[in-house]
Amino acid sequence: MPAHDQEQADRCSGMEEELRRLADGNAAFRKPGTIPLDAWESHLKDVLAFESVGSGKSLFEGLEEHGVELPRPDKLDEDQSTEKVNEIMLALFPLQILLVGYEDMTAREFYSTLWNQILWEGCYLEKRNPDTVTIVDVSHRMSRSEILGILEKIERLGTVQ
Repeated sequence: MPAHDQEQADRCSGMEEELRRLADGNAAFRKPGTIPLDAWESHLKDVLAFESVGSGKSLFEGLEEHGVELPRPDKLDEDQSTEKVNEIMLALFPLQILLVGYEDMTAREFYSTLWNQILWEGCYLEKRNPDTVTIVDVSHRMSRSEILGILEKIERLGTVQ
């Protein structure tokens, strides 16, 4: 392996290790063999920036700055919460952020969780690599294998490179 490639691979390994540290050891990476090392490094930089809460605007602040109003959860009924959750998910789509783990929540519970917790756990940023997806487990209960299973399904659909 050429020296430049080895240095790049070492930088990627270092970023993966930092992400594991930030996630208390609970970080999973799925690098398809076809993705070039440059794209993988770019993706890891995006994930590290997303996970470095406090180094930039939170998702909450970024969404508000981009026109998404985020009223207090106790101000919304179930229907309004459904509309707001849909608006948030549509606003996160261009950022390639996919929310999972909310299937057992009502719309009000889901919005409350987003408002009080999830939207503060990641930084708002536009990714350098448009072919990558960030998966956020809203429940914080999904296992690594469940999240990897979701990634595999997305990859089979051809939406992740």
